[in-house]
Amino acid sequence: MLSSRQRNSSLLSHALDALVENGPTGKLASLSLEVTVSPDLQHRHQPTNALGSFDWRHVWMAAVETFLTAVPSLAGSRIQIESLTIFNGPEQQRCSLPCDVLSKFDWDAPGLRESLSSVRALSISLSNRVFKTDEFGDEDRCGVDPDEGHRHQDILIAQDESNFTGLANLLQLLPQLKSIDWHYFKLRGELQNLSPHGLEWVPERLLQHVVKLDTLPALTHCSLRGVCARETDLLAFIKRTGVTKVRLINVHLVSGTFRSIFDHCTSAAAPVTELLFDSLTEPLPRRLRVRLPVLFFGRVESPLGYGEEGYHCRSLAQSGEDIKKHIRYQRRGLPYDPSPASLERLSRLCREYGNGH
Repeated sequence: MLSSRQRNSSLLSHALDALVENGPTGKLASLSLEVTVSPDLQHRHQPTNALGSFDWRHVWMAAVETFLTAVPSLAGSRIQIESLTIFNGPEQQRCSLPCDVLSKFDWDAPGLRESLSSVRALSISLSNRVFKTDEFGDEDRCGVDPDEGHRHQDILIAQDESNFTGLANLLQLLPQLKSIDWHYFKLRGELQNLSPHGLEWVPERLLQHVVKLDTLPALTHCSLRGVCARETDLLAFIKRTGVTKVRLINVHLVSGTFRSIFDHCTSAAAPVTELLFDSLTEPLPRRLRVRLPVLFFGRVESPLGYGEEGYHCRSLAQSGEDIKKHIRYQRRGLPYDPSPASLERLSRLCREYGNGH
């Protein structure tokens, strides 16, 4: 007997087959997976404070169920798609797909490689592992008590190497990929015994597995948001994909510095034509738990109305004639700013990238 998920996936496959038969191209221009919280549910459960928290488990599980229903339907229909978005829309905060779900998915399913071989744009939002056990089984289940377990057990679960192979497995099926928008959302989920900002989460291993691939797609556009990485892995990814438009937003290095990355992007040999760096952080040498903001050299307006040059800017954009301009920056802590604009910025970052709750 088919499970409810298998029945839904089969129905969706038939619908996709109808698009192939009746559509003008026999392809699907785009497929977007989203989870929408009803206004009533949002009103009753959405905390008014962006730093507040409540049990988001039903949202995470809905995202997992949607993914495990929709993607197998592609294999069943063998429709070809050109753009794939996985929970990375502007209103999809906290609906990111847990990275272990992506890893444990059967990417070798017959027909799936054919459906994904024409994908040219991938937009995906991942989170760290949020469930202690495989909560994405076939039928509905109650979640595990987040207070169960101990810190050591949670570390073993969070650092299980199988959590981090999924993105690399997916990219192997996308030989025509030209654009990637990768967003990462940080939360503790059921692993409440771990510090939300601790080094135990090791999200940098996602990119480590990607750069271990024998071949990477030749990209024109790369946007990384909320991603953690080692300097060597990030540099290797940018070099090997030959990307021309680079956007690094809220990217955090866990080792090394951005110096080699900036130098490569502005070198004469690099094919980069546009770059945007914003809200980057580097670790202090020998104090990896401490990350400081990257401040670019530039001109800002002072309270007195004249332009003041210095290392003040969290953001840097270069293109056109400026693309090869040497990037000057410092790693420096910033004093606490209680202004409404600064507090709103912190709230926005929590909504978009998580705060461990």
